[in-house]
Formats: sequence, C-alpha cells, structure tokens
Amino acid sequence: MIKNNNVNIDKETISKIGLTLSDKPINAQIAPNARVFKYPNLDNVFIMESDLYGNTMPKNSCFLAFNGSHGLIGKHLKVEILKNASVEDIKKMVESNSEG
Repeated sequence: MIKNNNVNIDKETISKIGLTLSDKPINAQIAPNARVFKYPNLDNVFIMESDLYGNTMPKNSCFLAFNGSHGLIGKHLKVEILKNASVEDIKKMVESNSEG
C-alpha cells in the first residue's frame, strides 16, 4: 500500500464500504500518491483519489470511475456521499453517466 498521510479516503470508509486496492491496470493517469480501489459487487467500477488526468481530488472528495460507451469515464464524488451510498445508488450513478 502506498504510504500517504494526506489521504482522502480513510480506513473507516474503506472498511465500511468494503473497498479493496485495485491491481487491475486502468487506462488513466494516476497521481503519484493516489490510490485506486475496486468498488465491491460492481465490475469495472473504481473509487480513485485522483481524476483520470492525474489531478489529486480535493479534500473530502474522490472520483468514481467506470467504463462508459467510449472508454473510462467518471464523476467527482464527495466522500460523505460515497460513505452513505448503497451499491444500488452507485450502480444508478454509473448507469446514468455511462453515455460518455
């Protein structure tokens, strides 16, 4: 695991949601200290601490990344929303934004 004291997604959030570090290569630039997590129970859905261009996400936010019709896309997401979202909520976000 990357040592980073300035993380956006804390251990409590990781544990509550069941996020696991991804070892799957994704077609995106990742900030050097940013982590990429697999979202449980949804294929090819990732929670990232940077956006697809390698920009670190602002404090208390993350990036929801998933496959759209033209490749990997995603959206900015507050960590608080992530913590309180069900798998169904995340699935709906992915489906409503997957046209890109």
